[in-house]
Amino acid sequence: MTTKFAAGVLASWLAAACWASPPSATETAVAPVLKPFAYGAARIDHGPLREQFDRAVQDYLRIRDDDLLIGFRKRAGRPAPGNELGGWYSEDRFNIFGQVLSGLARTYAAGGDPACREKARDLMKGWAQCVEPDGYFFYSRSPNAPHYVYDKMVGALVDMLLYCDAPEAAQHLARITDWAVKNLDRSYPLTRPQVYHKTEWYTLSENLYRAWRATGDARYRDFAAQWHYPEFWDRFADRSDLFAPDAQGRPITGYHGYSHVNTLGGAAQAYLAGGGRKYLDAIVNAAQILQERHCYATGGFGPDERLLPDGQAAERLLSSRNSFETQCGTFAVFKLCRYLSTLTGDAKYGDWVERLAFSAVAATIPMSPDGRVLYYSDYNPLGASKHNHPQGWACCAGTRPILLADLQDLIYFAGRPGGSTAGSPAASPAETARDLYVNLFVPSTLTWERGTGEAATVVKLRQRTRFPEEDQTELDLEPNCPADFAVRLRVPAWLAGPMRCRVNGREVDAPTDEHGWAVVRRTWRSGDRLTVSLPATLRPEPVRGGTPWAIVRGPVVLAVSAAEKNQNPAELLRRADLPGALAPDPRQPLTFHGPAGLLARPFYSYAQGQPYRLYLDPNAHSADEAHFTPGWKSAPVGGQHSSAEPGATAEFTFTGTGVRWVGRRFDDAGVAQVSIDGRPLATVDQFGPGRGQTPFQWEHGGLTRGEHRLSIRVTGQRPQASRGAFVNVAAFEVTP
Repeated sequence: MTTKFAAGVLASWLAAACWASPPSATETAVAPVLKPFAYGAARIDHGPLREQFDRAVQDYLRIRDDDLLIGFRKRAGRPAPGNELGGWYSEDRFNIFGQVLSGLARTYAAGGDPACREKARDLMKGWAQCVEPDGYFFYSRSPNAPHYVYDKMVGALVDMLLYCDAPEAAQHLARITDWAVKNLDRSYPLTRPQVYHKTEWYTLSENLYRAWRATGDARYRDFAAQWHYPEFWDRFADRSDLFAPDAQGRPITGYHGYSHVNTLGGAAQAYLAGGGRKYLDAIVNAAQILQERHCYATGGFGPDERLLPDGQAAERLLSSRNSFETQCGTFAVFKLCRYLSTLTGDAKYGDWVERLAFSAVAATIPMSPDGRVLYYSDYNPLGASKHNHPQGWACCAGTRPILLADLQDLIYFAGRPGGSTAGSPAASPAETARDLYVNLFVPSTLTWERGTGEAATVVKLRQRTRFPEEDQTELDLEPNCPADFAVRLRVPAWLAGPMRCRVNGREVDAPTDEHGWAVVRRTWRSGDRLTVSLPATLRPEPVRGGTPWAIVRGPVVLAVSAAEKNQNPAELLRRADLPGALAPDPRQPLTFHGPAGLLARPFYSYAQGQPYRLYLDPNAHSADEAHFTPGWKSAPVGGQHSSAEPGATAEFTFTGTGVRWVGRRFDDAGVAQVSIDGRPLATVDQFGPGRGQTPFQWEHGGLTRGEHRLSIRVTGQRPQASRGAFVNVAAFEVTP
């Protein structure tokens, strides 16, 4: 590889100098309003989230070091015992070695298992022996995404330096950065998000800023600034149209979901480095826009890994089985919300974290021994089940242990009362840690060293709760001496009534401050117990721009199973009548019984392969409801029917004023003739590059009210570029 600066790219950088210029030595770094605790100060004690963490630690400790290192050793010409892991790892496709190293370092810091630290040290040593004299460090000679892999290795070495007592990591970081400065390609058009899959260069700045902070070496800060992403960040900062044509007039139809949320961490780090208010505006506005326009009820986003124009996420529910890139997408949100919570002091960002904790993290299924994890969550209204990715060691497999460690870093914060201005000048440690902020309601233990010197107090706190299966939490406080401070509790947006607080059984005032925290101030003594009520109720939550809706209670999304295989729960439940239509099960928390044998329970409670419907849509119809003449075949997963036989016909009878035919575009797709009530309407081409990566839809409206018949006939014709003449049918949506 060679370092290349295309003239157009260089001009773009110069035009965005206010973004790309690194902070100077005289600029003042920003001091956050709140501070997260160090890994290990807070730990989840039990429950589904703790089970996920413990399982991930054991999964990654079981991977043999020789198997993880075999490709590096082969490339370096060293003895290479062990076996190839297969999947993405052996293909050197978005290689996850750096994420595994980060995961071990962070799970050690968060959980305290010395086996994680020793394994991480051994892996780093074995990997470092394979780094070549010029700093080349990849698994093979043909990594598909060098920017991505370099970014993950920078993050891993910073984590080793910070959490595993490994000072030699700084030397390794310098070596690979020498190579990156000389060789990482800068010629990608910065205004074309469609090239994300080649490299994901725009996520680089965050870990480079972290490297600067960890080492004090300004070259990492300066290198970070070269990878700023003003073409994307600017649109959020200015609240302009995210999908307006780029500077060259080219249309933007979407962005890669996870990585474009992940890049916002770079903007946050640039703001922390003193880069200016615009960076903060970018991430504040991004969080609002993403939640309002792009998120599902679970907090997940990006169907088919795409951020799409307003309303299209609703359309993709029916056409896609890849509703949310679960592990990586959750990790990106956790980071973004930690930045926002600490920089602004606002409680509201904890709501997004909480949704994902219970409906993404807790809802995953165990990793397979061959490295397959739950990559996508499926929210399709026609019904779904949980399955791991068909290939092992995908990117989400590397992200999984990191996000589980990071979740424990989001339960509590410390901060100064009344801190209302993001970026205030730095205060003393005693000042910044004056009050305790409770961000998440999970069973956990915290050790808080409050203040310094003779005024220091050690406060131990245990949060006892079965939330969200019960509507309260208890916090037992044990300061080593009486201490005057406030416990500030996030007031969730989903509350169905006032949050009430009791201290040692007596109700106390808990006014909500300007940042959304309920404040209980007193002189705390060992043995004090703070009890907090968290009233919740069932509510319907529609997807933006569409008719599907989900059942939510508090922060938890419920999924529905039907007594009969093809029964559509949406035909039996109405949004307006939701609380009255579902009766709570007296024996099973968060479990509700509905008409005709419907059962609603938390999405996180569904095991692998169990059928469910997370979104309900009375207008969605499976392809199985159509009549197919001979010549059609049905896919075992997803219910898609396909045929290339000329004359093969699918007929769907519906009652309404319009209909939408849903399928996928394929590189071997052909042409169909479409008619309604015997009247030919269109000749439809389903061809598209790739294998079902792009949704297809055809719709027709304006029909008279009543019963109609849609007919789709395979013609056997195909466009010149297609490898076949297949026509496929996945679903139908009726306009009532």
